[in-house]
Order: sequence, then structure tokens, then C-alpha cells
Amino acid sequence: MKIPTLETARLRLRGFSPSDREPLWAIVRDRDVIRYFPTTEPWPEQKVRGSLDKHWAHWRTRGFGWWAVETIAARELLGWCGLGFLDDTAEVEIKYLIKKSHWGKGLATEAARPCIAHAFRELALDRVIGLVHPDNKPSAHVLEKLGLVFANEARYFGIGVLRYTIDRERYEEFSLEGMKKEL
Repeated sequence: MKIPTLETARLRLRGFSPSDREPLWAIVRDRDVIRYFPTTEPWPEQKVRGSLDKHWAHWRTRGFGWWAVETIAARELLGWCGLGFLDDTAEVEIKYLIKKSHWGKGLATEAARPCIAHAFRELALDRVIGLVHPDNKPSAHVLEKLGLVFANEARYFGIGVLRYTIDRERYEEFSLEGMKKEL
């Protein structure tokens, strides 16, 4: 399956390649980057390899997944962003992870915005959810900037999370509001 490439002003979202293993491993070895994950231990190299294999299989099976996020200017791998199907609930989650040296620059929001658009415009999904650890205020803020609204507290992946949602109607309204602000 050919994974589409998406671009923003500063970022390119593309399919992962085997050459991304080493830079991705460097990112997920940082305890600060993964501190809100269900397992907060730095990832061993084999987990990165397995994660990429799972990623490619997800694209083949579902027709969507998460993209490698890189800077357009330097072609530096910053992390990932995209959509993940949750087998236990049949929901689709927006996922993102950006390396620590690039936090606070709006890159997670910038990367996630075209992923949400892809979910509704290309995949014709009815709803997308976002899950965040209750202590991860910056990630919750990203979801809110994308138009997701808090729905409930829940348990996913064995941990308590805050569950945010956006449906097609809200997405269209939110997108229209954003266009009006830009004019």
C-alpha cells in the first residue's frame, strides 16, 4: 500500500522507512517523551522494530495509520502523528509524539491537523477520539486546538485517561470557524 504524504508549512508527514529505526529509537529512549505512556520505560531497539512492523501492517489492513513526522527544511525525524484503530473499542484515535527538543513550537498541532482532515475528508470517518494522561496538559491542549472536546474519563491500555472526541459535524464547523479567522 502506498502511504500518502501530507505537508504543512514546516512539516512533511510520510510513511516510515527502515532507515527511521535509529532516529525513532533515540526519541523513544527519552523518559520525558514517553512518561505518559502506559509503559514508561525507555523502549528497547526490538520494540521500535516491532512498532514499525505493526505500523506497516496497520496501513495494509486498515488503509490508514500514523506517519513519520519530519521537518521539511532539514528532513529531521521528529516523531509520529496519525490515526490508530483501537481493536477493543472500534474507535479511531489521533496519535502524536514529538521529540523533546521540538516541544512548545506548535508542531504536534501542526502535524495532527492534516491527519484529522484526512480522517474526515479522505476516510469518511464519523468520529475521531484523542486520549491523554490526566497529567499531560500540553497534549490535552493540542486536542482542544484541533477541535476535540472532553467527553469522559476512561481506561485504555490499562491506565486512566481523559477521552476527547470530535465528530464529522463538529469538524466541519470547527474548520469553517478556522477559515473565517484566517480571513
